[in-house]
Amino acid sequence: MTVPGTIRGGMVVLDEAVDVPDGTKVAVFLPGLQRDAPESIVQEVARQKAALAELLAIPDENPGDTFSAVDKDRVLYGDQQ
Repeated sequence: MTVPGTIRGGMVVLDEAVDVPDGTKVAVFLPGLQRDAPESIVQEVARQKAALAELLAIPDENPGDTFSAVDKDRVLYGDQQ
């Protein structure tokens, strides 16, 4: 649940009434203080896409190789039908 609010007199004042028990632990995200904010989901996705692009750019050591996993199994284990 996300409930907007404002800091007033050092206390968080919510914009709307929320029915939660006293003592409930909460986390306060301060969008104006980006140095403390975690990396956004968009930035994380971009980082992962860049890492994947690097992996995909690694050249294939055996271009045009037609020796498949099935062929490998046949060589290693023979026809066990």
